[in-house]
Amino acid sequence: MLLVTDLKKVSLVPFTVLCIALATSLSTRAADKDALRILQQSLTFHASFNHGIDADFAKGDHRLFTCLKPGNQSTAQPGLNTNQKTERLPSQGVSGGALQFKARDAKWIFFPGARNVNFTPHDWSGTLSVWLKLDPEEDLDPGFTDPIQITPRKWNDAAFFIDFDKDGDPRDFRLGAFADLSVWNAKNENVNDIPESKRPLAKVTAPPFGRQKWTHVVFTWEHFNTGKKDGISKLYLDGKLQGEIKNWQQTFSWSADEEVRIFLGINYIGLLDEVSIFDRALSGQQIQELFKLNDQISLIVPKH
Repeated sequence: MLLVTDLKKVSLVPFTVLCIALATSLSTRAADKDALRILQQSLTFHASFNHGIDADFAKGDHRLFTCLKPGNQSTAQPGLNTNQKTERLPSQGVSGGALQFKARDAKWIFFPGARNVNFTPHDWSGTLSVWLKLDPEEDLDPGFTDPIQITPRKWNDAAFFIDFDKDGDPRDFRLGAFADLSVWNAKNENVNDIPESKRPLAKVTAPPFGRQKWTHVVFTWEHFNTGKKDGISKLYLDGKLQGEIKNWQQTFSWSADEEVRIFLGINYIGLLDEVSIFDRALSGQQIQELFKLNDQISLIVPKH
């Protein structure tokens, strides 16, 4: 037999649970808003390809360029001029449009890097985020493939890249953070003779890419240009840390006289979407928040 006091206790239980749930929900919403504000404040570049080929938001030049001759940057002109070997699909992206790369020999395309990548000559940090959709073993032709490469020179000289290895089943996915060639290769060895284990690389074996799903790729860098071996770069897939490059002196001597470029889809076959760059090394939690946004990534893009 229940007493009146027992009835009060019983009635208070769901009310207490409701209060806890409401407080948790409000706290979570506040945390979400804080995370979105940090992502938005840190954003320097975003290309969604929802409304065209040019970037939606850019601290620098927002235009997409095509090298009219393979690898020859001096022939670059605004626009997507690849004889339809690379096209914008209006409705097959993470949200809205995306770029589709159809052939390994497509002309190279890029966004200008100046101010879109917030370079600083001392203690430099940043983050790049992109979404990819492909089956590496079925879709890619033999040879190295770089969905993203950022450099004013070459892939091994003051450059970042993410790539699929030239062969293998499955093909490894890698992050490269190569300081000035004269810094990371101080002995001036033949680059082809330097084993992978002695290069500034992070490797993922059997990465989770597929034709039926979008895979979120993020890499960060921090403590670059300190003159010490404290530079660190991290690689994340679908919000989870996969590897890191550390204990390297990461000196990137990008100068005002050089044109840094954000290359997309070098030798790549597949879909690419939602390229975002931030002016800080995002934390693991912030990267998870970015991953969770998925098709709502437009929430972090500042309104004009």
